[in-house]
Amino acid sequence: MNALPLTPLKYRHSILLIDDEPAILDIMTLMLAHEGYDLHTAVSGEQGIAILKAHSDFSLIISDQMMPGMTGVQFLAQARKICPGALRVLLTGYTDTDAVIDAINSGGIHLYLTKPWQKDDLLHSINQLLAKADLLMENRRLDELVRKQNAELLRLNRSLEEKVHLKTLHLDQRASELKASYETIRMILEGTVLAMSKIVESRDPYTAGHQQQVARIAGVIAQKMSLPQNAVDAIRISAALHDIGKIAVPSEILTKPGQLSRLEMEMVKTHSQNAYDILKTIEFPYPIAQIILQHHERMDGSGYPQGLRGREILLEARILGIADVIEAMSSHRPYRPAMGIETAIEELAACRGILYDPAVVDACLDIYRCEGQKGFLELQA
Repeated sequence: MNALPLTPLKYRHSILLIDDEPAILDIMTLMLAHEGYDLHTAVSGEQGIAILKAHSDFSLIISDQMMPGMTGVQFLAQARKICPGALRVLLTGYTDTDAVIDAINSGGIHLYLTKPWQKDDLLHSINQLLAKADLLMENRRLDELVRKQNAELLRLNRSLEEKVHLKTLHLDQRASELKASYETIRMILEGTVLAMSKIVESRDPYTAGHQQQVARIAGVIAQKMSLPQNAVDAIRISAALHDIGKIAVPSEILTKPGQLSRLEMEMVKTHSQNAYDILKTIEFPYPIAQIILQHHERMDGSGYPQGLRGREILLEARILGIADVIEAMSSHRPYRPAMGIETAIEELAACRGILYDPAVVDACLDIYRCEGQKGFLELQA
């Protein structure tokens, strides 16, 4: 698997690493040594607090969860008060949903990663967080630049005409900078959603691009059904993140070439609930967490995790579920060859009104009749 590309950083960032195992600290220090970061390490939460009080200008704090004395969540909660501008990452050796929720609420973490982590995944996650820190530092620099310009304008009061002229120039420059800053923030937000989906897909090369393809298919269906733009946007974002809960499923299960055992299948089924638990506290303008939670529910109540029926299932989730089926059946998997778009359409038609929403199925059939395979899978090779 190829390493994900790293975003070039403008500033040199300070990173604090906390783990009670010196060997782990040595590995992480060696791994980050050539990236140009200012690295600091601590073997306990207490030592980490002392370092923060002495040197609080950190961009990123990475802490292990299970440590004697002070847990990672407890440490990050205190670190948040001492160094509120730092981005915080929690490392945990097990999937503990309650601990993750507690970390998000009290520790204010921006990301959690499970052990054992992969070098490329960790480097990419650190790089993405520091790219966000880069943007914040650049905005602070621009704000400082604007403040200096305002001070300069106050001194240049030779005449009303000159002051008006200079003020106009300043406002034009400020507007240009704010526009550029807004566009950068928008791109970072879009990139963050993409990066979150890529983190999951990078663990399984057989489904790389799956979430992006599902997002495209779901968007096509939603537009065919003439849904309002906010619903289309909600469906696309949900589709781009719908498998994020698989980050808690072991990679060997995701890439297993043979049939999964009953226990393995049950572990895979937890990904909808896992995704909901991860995303429910993020204030999206749409019910993203609920849509993803319900995307494996079916009209007859045979789906999971709640066994919802019919219109108990959000329309966006019904569309996402069908888009997921189309992409999955049309693509190769380690346990079977691709079955093709025709087979997927036959499955939808056969189970119309039983498993799948009739109106959504009818929209898919109409798209296929008018455009064929390219109506859904235009971007696939």
